[in-house]
Amino acid sequence: MEQFLSFVAEIMEEDAVSMDTPYKVGKWDSLMMLTLVMELEAEYGVSIPMEKLGNVNTLADLYEFVK
Repeated sequence: MEQFLSFVAEIMEEDAVSMDTPYKVGKWDSLMMLTLVMELEAEYGVSIPMEKLGNVNTLADLYEFVK
């Protein structure tokens, strides 16, 4: 989980994030979200269905796809 949070923080150019961090935060626009999903898919070898992203509210929800 710590590796996931570090990876997300690096991609999103944030100092720190937590599992409670909202998936859609201020400066994170849709392009940044798409970049994050693509990077997570490549890093963890998973497929995250775009239609499921509407149900993602926090990074904990997103983590469910990669664990």
